[in-house]
Amino acid sequence: MDNKLANKEQKNWVHYKLNKGEKIFLCKKCLTLSTRPRVQFDKDGVCNACRWAKDKKNKIDWKKRWKELEELCNKYRRNDGYFDIIVPCSGGKDGSYVAWVMKYKLGMHPLCVTMAPQMPSEIGRTNLVNFINSGYDVIQVYVNPESYRKLSIIGLKEEGRPKMPFDTGVTTTVVRVAMAMRIPWIMYGENGETEYAGLKNFDEKPWMNREETVGVYYCGYEPTRHLGKLGLTKNDLWWWETPTQEEFDKTGTLMTFWSYFEDWDPELHAKVSEEKCGRKSLDKPSVGTFTGYAQLDDKLQDLHAYMMYIKFGFGRAWSDACIEIRAGRMTREEGIEMVKKYDGIFPYVYLNDYLRYFEMTEKEFFDTIDSFRSPDIWEKIEGKWKLKFEIK
Repeated sequence: MDNKLANKEQKNWVHYKLNKGEKIFLCKKCLTLSTRPRVQFDKDGVCNACRWAKDKKNKIDWKKRWKELEELCNKYRRNDGYFDIIVPCSGGKDGSYVAWVMKYKLGMHPLCVTMAPQMPSEIGRTNLVNFINSGYDVIQVYVNPESYRKLSIIGLKEEGRPKMPFDTGVTTTVVRVAMAMRIPWIMYGENGETEYAGLKNFDEKPWMNREETVGVYYCGYEPTRHLGKLGLTKNDLWWWETPTQEEFDKTGTLMTFWSYFEDWDPELHAKVSEEKCGRKSLDKPSVGTFTGYAQLDDKLQDLHAYMMYIKFGFGRAWSDACIEIRAGRMTREEGIEMVKKYDGIFPYVYLNDYLRYFEMTEKEFFDTIDSFRSPDIWEKIEGKWKLKFEIK
């Protein structure tokens, strides 16, 4: 079954619950929280993302891995003018960077594919247009907005995942387009399991297979289980269904991660994408964090990050601080200050948009959010929710 991997490795991702005798703690080097799904710690209390950050500097032969990438390019490169690779890209810093290097440094002819965001932002639209105008072919898949919205309602109410249909569809649509257009290679960005603390078995390979796509990245998501809910039919779910293993075997679609071939550096990606692809950043930090250059194209991203805070006790600023600490651009103490200052801020600026989209009253909406608070993580003191552990 496709969800075996998820059931085995990703416990408590909907409603977090501590095992008997388990305590919540932070990584000794960064701030990664033990509630993070699939995170692993060594005997010294250091998370596997920090171990990976150290390995990237001391153990990985990046020249050898780049040579592997060049060999793959030589294998798949075409000379007939047709696309030879798909790079998922919505005009953001990471996809723009990968597409630029693929086209101008490695001589490939990328087709960029993305799924339209659920609640697009103005800066997201601007960045996509600027990216296209900088010299790229792009397919943005617009799915039936009512199916999109209904799946989002189910995702929020059942799993605390308001972006569930985008998080899964942003991969399945790319695979669907690749197979339909017979483009055999897809280059995704970073492997989140490796970069941000997850399953260890992803560290030493550049590719992802079908079982891992469903079991890890979709949390065992099977769209057909939503048949009949809110009037959805099988026809409504096609874009969200992962092609069968038989289809993968028939087309030979290869799915690889850029972060295997080159040290993943968001700061570099932001700089290059701004200079080469016209990408813009916000003139102030995003809601709930101290950065303003990442995940800008969808208003629902701010709610998605807030739900991470509700379900697991850490939010967007917390995640960003961990990245900066591991990169050596921030001390652990500075990261704690950023977390205490920014983490867990609700995006009230979009509240009315959310209420209309999910067809909820304000009370229904916040009651739904609070239903995903774990009593192992949260307690109410004098009418206000507080984390039950110290950030130190």
